[in-house]
Amino acid sequence: MSIPISSAVERPSDFSPWLRTPVWDGFWLLSGLWLLPLILAVATFPNGLSALLILSTTFLWLAHRFGSMYSAFCCPAYRELVREQHFRFVVAPCLIFLLTFIFIYLPDLWISPVAKLLILGSIFFIVNSYHFAVQHYGVLSIYRIRAGQSTTEKFKAYEKNVCLIVGGLLVAVGQICHGAEVVDESLFYQLFSRERVHAVLGIMQVLAPMLILALVVPLLRAELRHERSSTPKIVYLVGLAIQGIAAFFLDPLPFLILWAVQHWLVSVALAAHMAENDRSEVDPGTLPRWYRFWRPVSRKFLFTVAALVLLSLLLTPLLRVPINLLRGSEVPQLSAWLIPYLQYEKVILFLIALNFASVYVHFVYDRAIFRFSNPSVRKVSVPLLFRRSP
Repeated sequence: MSIPISSAVERPSDFSPWLRTPVWDGFWLLSGLWLLPLILAVATFPNGLSALLILSTTFLWLAHRFGSMYSAFCCPAYRELVREQHFRFVVAPCLIFLLTFIFIYLPDLWISPVAKLLILGSIFFIVNSYHFAVQHYGVLSIYRIRAGQSTTEKFKAYEKNVCLIVGGLLVAVGQICHGAEVVDESLFYQLFSRERVHAVLGIMQVLAPMLILALVVPLLRAELRHERSSTPKIVYLVGLAIQGIAAFFLDPLPFLILWAVQHWLVSVALAAHMAENDRSEVDPGTLPRWYRFWRPVSRKFLFTVAALVLLSLLLTPLLRVPINLLRGSEVPQLSAWLIPYLQYEKVILFLIALNFASVYVHFVYDRAIFRFSNPSVRKVSVPLLFRRSP
């Protein structure tokens, strides 16, 4: 989620630094701080981290993936934008699905199933690292706007570069050095031996914290000196620095929870927040039946969250388990009902293709919804994002 806001939308009607309230923002957008103590506490229980990962994945993983799609196709405010940018919202996602399925079903004589997974996993790892990083910049931009701050384009570029380096590049390096599962699903260990990158970890545990502090401290200093200093922005920057440093010290499992759940909470929250703010003056009776069905859901923040979570509950076993089976990993008990169906290779390949295609499309929709450099997107999304919810 990248939000390069132009000066035309730099000043909302009020200057509260919070998107909604301190409690709401603290839970949904500023979770980087409270998640870490929770993870450390859960880690003291046998299998506590595994249980937390299963629960958070089941409830939030796909909820966040479909959040921007919900905005695009279930909120009436986006009807005209989808028509206007038909290629971005319809044609491009269809092409991504088509190409992903064609690649997965290429004959094994051309490329092995494991190689297919590694290639698709490598694309995911690289793009996902960037995707997480620009979301950090997006949240900082939200708080810059809420506080009514006026900053130069050069300073905004520095903010974005810090997010890309700390929240993207260094986190990716930390996961590679630690041997995280998400790296196992890519080509990185084919290019660099696991032993070699693990040896680099000790060096990075010294260098990375110093680099992160050297990058983030100037932002904190500038924020504290700003005439419209933003408390939530300061908190978020501290959380970003902690996450970047934690990538080199936490084991892969607890870091995965910290890294992923923080991202998922932000995505789900913004999708539901914007849906609740879609208070169009259009007569509901003139809307197509599809939008009339979703309108009562969108009117309440928690209703939209519940709808997205329900979707995640239903689809997570379908999309996650096949990859675990193909890698030989342990299958969570909640997915045992799928095992009879997953004895068929074509079913497994279909579900794997569906998983990768949907995540690639998620990247496209997130960009489409939050591409505020585009006047048409800005016209629709700015009121939904910054209007005060009832």
